[in-house]
Amino acid sequence: MYTSRALSSHMHLAIPSQACSRFTHRSAGCASARTLCAQPRASNSGLRRSARQVPLPGKLVRSTGSNGVLQVRSAAAEAVKVYEKEHKLGKSHKLKVLVDLDDSGSQRIMVQSDHPGKLLLHWGVEGGANYKGGWRLPGEAARPDGTVQYKARALQTPFKSGGGGQQVELLLSGDEASDYINFVVKDSSSGTWYDREGTNYHIPLTGSVATMSIDEQIPDAELPDLPGELCGIWSYIKWEQAGCPNRTEQESQAAYREAIKELKDFQRDGHSLEDLWNVAKGGIKYQDFVKGSIPKKQESQPAPAASVPEELVGLQAYLMWEKAGKPDGANFSDDARRQLEQQLQSGKSVQDLERALKGPSDQAQQQGQQPAQGNKQNGHTPQQKAEPKIKHKSEPAARKEEVHVGSSIGMSGRNPLDLIKTDAPLLSEATTSKAKRALAPLLDAAGRDEACVWYRSFNLGNKSELLVTVHQPEGQTGASTITLMTDQPAGMVMHWGVKKHGKGDWSPPPKEIIPRGSEQATDIAWETPLEAADSIQMQGDTLQLQKAVISVPAGLDLTGLTFVCKSKDGTMWWRDGGGNFNCPIPGPKSAAPEDDVLAEFEDELSRTIVDCEVNSSAWTLMHRYNKATELLDSVLNGSPDEVEDAMACIFVWLRYSSARHLTWQRNYNTQPRILGEAQAKLTHKIAEAHGRTGGTAQEWVRNMLGCVGRGGNAQAIRDEILHIMHRHHIGEKRGTWMEDWHQKLHNNTTPDDIVICEAYIIFLENNGDNGAYWRHLTDNGITRERLEGFDRAIKVEPENYPDKKDALIGEFRNYLKILRAVHSGADLQSSAEAAGGNLPGNAKGFLGYVLSHQFDNQILPLIENAVEARTELQQASKGNRELLYLDLALENTVRAAAERGSGASGTGAAALMAPLLQNLVLSAGDNEELAYCLKAWQALPDTVKTGRYPAKDDALKATAVIERIRRAISETSDAVNARLQPISSAFGKAFKVDDWAVELFAEEVVRGGPAFAVSLILSAMEPGFRAAAELGAWQLISPVNVTGKVVVVANLYEVQDKVYEEPTVLVAKRVTGEEEVPEGAVAVLTPDAPDVLSHVSVRARNMKVLFAICHEEGTLKEVEDKEGTTISLQTTAAGGVSWEVVEEQAAQSGPKEKKKKKQMTVKVPKWCGKWVVGMDDFKEGVVGAKSKNIAGLRGKLPKEINLPASVTVPFGSFEELLNQAANKQIKKELEAAIKNIPLEKAEEALSKCRDLVMQVKVPEQLKDDLASQMKEAGIPVPDSDERWGMALDALKGVWASKYNERAFLSMKKVGLNFLDLRMAVLVQRVVPAAYAFVIHTENPTNGAKDEIFAELVAGLGESIVSGMVPGSSLSFYAKKDALEKPEILMFPSKSDGMFVPESLIFRSDSNGEDLEGYAGAGLYDSITMDQTKLKKVDYNGDRLMTDSAFCLDLMSRVCKAGFAIEDALGSAQDVEGAVEEDGAITVVQTRPQM
Repeated sequence: MYTSRALSSHMHLAIPSQACSRFTHRSAGCASARTLCAQPRASNSGLRRSARQVPLPGKLVRSTGSNGVLQVRSAAAEAVKVYEKEHKLGKSHKLKVLVDLDDSGSQRIMVQSDHPGKLLLHWGVEGGANYKGGWRLPGEAARPDGTVQYKARALQTPFKSGGGGQQVELLLSGDEASDYINFVVKDSSSGTWYDREGTNYHIPLTGSVATMSIDEQIPDAELPDLPGELCGIWSYIKWEQAGCPNRTEQESQAAYREAIKELKDFQRDGHSLEDLWNVAKGGIKYQDFVKGSIPKKQESQPAPAASVPEELVGLQAYLMWEKAGKPDGANFSDDARRQLEQQLQSGKSVQDLERALKGPSDQAQQQGQQPAQGNKQNGHTPQQKAEPKIKHKSEPAARKEEVHVGSSIGMSGRNPLDLIKTDAPLLSEATTSKAKRALAPLLDAAGRDEACVWYRSFNLGNKSELLVTVHQPEGQTGASTITLMTDQPAGMVMHWGVKKHGKGDWSPPPKEIIPRGSEQATDIAWETPLEAADSIQMQGDTLQLQKAVISVPAGLDLTGLTFVCKSKDGTMWWRDGGGNFNCPIPGPKSAAPEDDVLAEFEDELSRTIVDCEVNSSAWTLMHRYNKATELLDSVLNGSPDEVEDAMACIFVWLRYSSARHLTWQRNYNTQPRILGEAQAKLTHKIAEAHGRTGGTAQEWVRNMLGCVGRGGNAQAIRDEILHIMHRHHIGEKRGTWMEDWHQKLHNNTTPDDIVICEAYIIFLENNGDNGAYWRHLTDNGITRERLEGFDRAIKVEPENYPDKKDALIGEFRNYLKILRAVHSGADLQSSAEAAGGNLPGNAKGFLGYVLSHQFDNQILPLIENAVEARTELQQASKGNRELLYLDLALENTVRAAAERGSGASGTGAAALMAPLLQNLVLSAGDNEELAYCLKAWQALPDTVKTGRYPAKDDALKATAVIERIRRAISETSDAVNARLQPISSAFGKAFKVDDWAVELFAEEVVRGGPAFAVSLILSAMEPGFRAAAELGAWQLISPVNVTGKVVVVANLYEVQDKVYEEPTVLVAKRVTGEEEVPEGAVAVLTPDAPDVLSHVSVRARNMKVLFAICHEEGTLKEVEDKEGTTISLQTTAAGGVSWEVVEEQAAQSGPKEKKKKKQMTVKVPKWCGKWVVGMDDFKEGVVGAKSKNIAGLRGKLPKEINLPASVTVPFGSFEELLNQAANKQIKKELEAAIKNIPLEKAEEALSKCRDLVMQVKVPEQLKDDLASQMKEAGIPVPDSDERWGMALDALKGVWASKYNERAFLSMKKVGLNFLDLRMAVLVQRVVPAAYAFVIHTENPTNGAKDEIFAELVAGLGESIVSGMVPGSSLSFYAKKDALEKPEILMFPSKSDGMFVPESLIFRSDSNGEDLEGYAGAGLYDSITMDQTKLKKVDYNGDRLMTDSAFCLDLMSRVCKAGFAIEDALGSAQDVEGAVEEDGAITVVQTRPQM
C-alpha cells in the first residue's frame, strides 16, 4: 500500500499522490467537508518543535526532526495506539474515538458515546485499494451488522450497547486499511445530526504521511477547538474584504466553511487562538496578518469559556439588534454570547447578567449599548446572513434533507391552564376603561327597548358622537321612526336621501317622509336641520343635545336612509369613515327583484357589506377598508347583538378581499398615501376591537389583522420607485415594463405589488429569464389577464439591465421591504422593528433567537423560541396593533418551520408536539380543551415526549392523550367550519366568487392555521405509539353509524366523481387526503393515514360520512371480503368500529315465502296499588330487573361492597296517574298523539308526547308516600317546595323518556308493541362519586367467560353509558383466577366528566329492557334531581395516572366486586357502580349481561 526508500539509518515515507488531492464531500445531514489534504507550501511560521515519536506498523517509528520533516526508523513490531481523543457531542454529551493498529496493519476504530438517543454512525474513509478521492465505502466484510448504505454516499452503522453507553467498532484490514475515517453522528430518534464545528469528524488512521512540513500535516482533530463566534466573525471579515457581495444562503454557508478552513491553516502555521482573536477584534488588520508581518505567539490554550444560558444570549442579541437599527437578517447571537462570556470571566455571575438584562429597560439598554460601541471602534459589525433568494411556491422543499428536529431549549414550566381565555365576547365599557360618553344612557335605553329594531353610535370626533335609532311598531304596521341624536355643540344639518331596491346608493326621498323645515339641496338630496332636544349633565357641565326625527309610513319601497352631516355654516362636514352614514328602514317592502342579492340576507351588517360590494359603482381597497372600520365601530358600540357572528362576517369579507376574490379597484384610483391612511385607520380599529373582545370573537378579530397590511407611510411606495428609476437612469417611457408598473403604483398600489416586485427580483437573479418571472406570478395567483386588467395596465415583458443587475437587485429588495411594510403587516422583520418599545422584556431573548435563526435547519429550538415569545406577548398584545402583528408573524414563523420539519418521521416527531400545541392554545379563541390537552401531554414521561423507545405502558398513556388531542383539533376544525362556512357560502354567492373557493373557504382557514401543524405531527407519530402500545384496529376521524353495501377500490381518487345509487361503504386502499367523498358513499374505510384536517377528513365530517382508518390488515380484510354485501357499521365513544351483515329485504328471484320472525312479546304488569314500594316489596311484576337485582344482592356480598338505599315507583303508576281526573285531558291528547305514529315523522310526534307527560299532575299521595318511604330507607328527602318540584320533574322525565325515537324504532323493529311498555322508576341517593365504573363479568371484547372487563371514569357513570362524553375510559380486564393482577387495555382520553352536587337520581326500570334476545338497556333515561354538569377533567394529574399502586388496587377491587355479584346472582352481569373519595365501592345497579 505504501512505498518507502532508505536514507542512511532513517526512512522517508511517501504517500500516494491521490491521497493529497483536494475534494469536497456533501451528503444529507452531514457537514460539507473542507479541503482535507493540502499540497505542500512553505511555512512562514519559522516554528520549531522538538521531535516526538509515534509507533507505526511494519516496524517503523515516525519522528519529527528539528527540520520539521518526518523521519521513520525501525522499531519492534507491536500494536500501537494511533489516536485517542474525547469530543463534545451536542451541548451535554461526549464522543470518544480510539484508533489502534496491530502488527498486521489492521486498523481498529472504536467510537463511543454516552448519548441516550438512537445513534447512527454516518461514515466513509479516505485511502485504501483503488482509492480515487472522496468518501470511499468499504466492502461488506468491513461493515458491522446492521450497516446500511445511504444512497451512494455513505454507510450508516447503528451504535450498540457497550462501554458504559453505546459504541460502534470498525475493523479495516488488508486492502480496506485507509488513511482517514470521516463521519458525523445522527440521533435517529430525534433526527438531530452532530458534526464538528461545521465540518465532518476527520480522524487519522495511520502514521504514514508524505514528506512535507509537519505543520501542514497536523490533523484537524489535534488542533485547538475553534470557538463558534470566532468562526462567524472571521467569515464576516472575509465577506467585508470581498466587497460585501450579495450572497445566497448556500453561498454564505460555503463562505463560512472556507473561513473555518483558513483559521485552521493559520493554526497549522503556529498562530495561537489569541493571535486570531486579536485579528477578529480589530487589534490587527486582516491584510497585515495574511501577509505574515505580525509575529506569532506561542500557542496558549485559553480557559474554557464560561457557560451562558441561551435565554440570556437571545436577550442580549435582541438588544444589540435593536441598538444597531434593527438590520434585516443580522445575527448578533455570536457577539452576544462572546460579550456575556467576557463579563463572566471578568468576575460577574450569571445572576448579575440576568438582573442587568431583565431589569428596568434603561438598564437593559445600557447593557446592550456598550458592546455595540465597542464593535464600532474595532471596525467590526456582527455577521449578517445573506438574504436568501425568493423561492417559487413550487420549490418549498429545497434542502429538505438537511432539516431535522434539533435539541430542545427547555421551555418554561408554566401551567397550561393559565393560558385559558375566559373573557366574554364583548367586554363592558368598564372593562375597556373608556371615558364616560354623553349619549351612553340613551344607547343603553335603545338596547333595552324592544321596539328599537336597530341602533348605532358613530364617533364624530372631539368627544362627540351621533346616535341613530330605528323604532318599528309592534306587528310591523304603522310608521317607523328614525331618530338622530347628537351632543355635537355646533349646529348640525343632515344632508340626506334614501335607498330603494336596485336603485343604487342614493335616491331622493318621497315627500311624505320629509320633515318640516327641510330644504331641497340637489335633485336627489334634501337637508334637514337638527333641532334642540333635552339637555343633560356631564361632569358638572350642561350639554345641549340636538335631534332630527323622520317618520316613514309602512308600505314604501325603501330599504334605508343614507346621509352625511354638516355644520349650519357649512365649514364642517361629518362622514362615516370617508363614506355615507347608513341606517335601515324596516317594515313591509314590495317584492324585491329576482336579482336582488340583498334579499338573501336578514342582518343589517351582511346587507351593508353585500350592498357595498355589489351595488357601489366606484369601489377600491380604500373604500372597503373605510367601510370595515365603520362596521367594526358599530359592532363595538352595541349593534348587532351577536358580536361573534358579526366579527366572523367581517373576517370572511376581508379574507375574500385579501385572497383577490373581490375587486381591488373599480372605477376609482387611490393614491398610495390615501390607501395607507385607510389601512392604518382600519388596523388601529381592529386592534381596538381586539382589546374589547374575548373568546372566538377575539379570534376572528385577530385573524382580520392578517388580511390587511399595516398601512402608514404608503407615500414611500409612490416616491421610491421613481427614485430608483432616476438613480439608475431608467427613463419614464410609456410602454416599458418599469414605467407601466410605476404608473400602476402611482395610481393604485395593492398587495399585488409585493408579488410583482418579487417576480422582478427573480427575473433579475435569473439573468432576465421571463419564464422565472411568470412562474412566480402565476404561482401566487397573478395571471397575464390580471396584469392587463389593472386600470394602469402592465402589458409588456420586463426589461433586463445586465450592467445594473446587482445594484437593481439590492434596490428592489429594499423596495420590497417598503411594500411589505405597507401591504403585509405580518412580516417578521418589519413587525419586530415596529414593536419597538412595546415589546415585553421577557420576550426579547426569545425574539432575538428567532430573528437570528429563522432560516436554520434546527426546527425544534426555532419553534420553541417563537412560541415562548408569543406566550410572553399574550397579555401585552391585547389591543396593541404592533404586538399583534408581531404575534401573527411569529405564528407564521412557527407554521413555516413546522412545514419544513414535517418530514420528522415516526415517534421522533413527538418532540414538536408541546410547542406546536401551545402555539395552537395561544391562537384559539375557545382554548380550554386545548390547554387541558397540552397539560396532559406535558405530564407524559420524557420517553414519550421525545419519541425515544417508550415502554408499552408509556405508549398506552401517549395514545390516550393523542386521542384527546386529535378529538380537540377535530372539534376546533368543526367549530370553524360551522361558524364560517355558512357566511362564506352566502357571501361567495353574492360576490360571485368561484365555487371552489367558496367550498374550500373554511377548510383553508383551518389548514392555514396552527391546528394543521399539530395534525401533521399526530399523523407522523401516532402509528409508532400505537405499535409500541400493541393497540390495534381502528382510528376514527368522522364517527357516524351507517349502513351500506361494501365496495372495494384501489384508491379514492379514482371514484371521487362517481355517484353511487345506493348507500355505499367504500374500502379504499389509498387515500391521500385531497380527494372528494363520492356522492352516495356513507363510509370510507382505509388503511392509509391522512391527517385529521386533510380535505377528505373535513368533507367527511361535514357530510356526516363515517371515515375511519384501520391499522390492522386482517381486520380490514374481513370487511373487504364482504364486498357486495350490505353491512351495518357502529362506532363507539372509545374509538372502535363494529359491523354486522344486514339481511337483504328484497325477495330473491321467483316468489319465495319469507321466513317469519318469531314475534316477541312483553308481559304487561298491572299496578300493585301502591305509589311507592320499599326494597322488601321489590317483586316480579311490581318493579323492573334493576330494582329486583339490588334487593336480591342484600346479604350476599362482601362487607366492603355497599348497596344503596332504594325505593321504587312501581309499574303502572304512570298509567294510573293518567286515569285521575286532573289528567284526563292530557291522557286524551296523549292517546291521540301516539296513534299511528308515522315512521318518517316519528320524532315530531314523540316530542309532543314527551311534552304532554311533563304536564301531568302528580297526586299529593304519591309525593307523601315517596317522602315516607325515602325517610324509612334513609334517603334524604327534598326539604323545600322548590326541591320537591325538581324531584317530581325528574320522575316525570323518566316516564317521558319512554317516548323517544330510538326506543320506539327499536321496539318496532323486533315486533314489540310500543303501548305495552311500562316504566317503574328506581329512586336512590346519588353516591358522591370520585370515580364510576361499569363491569361486564364476561369480557365482551373477546367473549372470554373467564375474564372480567371493566371501564372506569372520573365523576358519574353516565359519561360511560350515555354516549354523551366522547373518548375512552380507563379500560382493563382480569382473569377470574387472578383478580389481583388486572391489565390496562386503554388509559382514559375523555375530556369531560359528569358531576352533580348532593342529589337524588331517578333511574328507568322498564319491563322492556332485559328481554331475551333484545338488548333494551340504555334506551331510557336516568335523571338526577339536580342538573348534571360537564366539567373538564385532567386525568394526567389524577391518582389513576400518577400512582400506579393506587390504580392497581382500585382496578383489582372493582374486578372483585364484579366477580362477587356474578357469583351471588348466578349469571353474567352488567354492573354499574361508584367509588367514593374514601375508596368505598357502591354498586348502584346490575342487570343480566346481554
